Amino acid sequence: MNQAPPNLSQVNANLTNALNTFGASSQQYQNILKILKECLDDIENDKMKRNAALDPDTLSLAMKFLELGR
Repeated sequence: MNQAPPNLSQVNANLTNALNTFGASSQQYQNILKILKECLDDIENDKMKRNAALDPDTLSLAMKFLELGR
């Protein structure tokens, strides 16, 4: 069964609880910290993909410039 990825507020709460309960050097804390880093990487990658995508207006304008060069 597929689970939805954790949201940042859940990860933050879990990280805080693990820190207060087990300490920063615990495996529990380190595992949650790894999940947080993966979430942030995913957000950054998604943002970069969206920025790289051309919207139709930009593409249309680029095509007009290409036609000017003919």
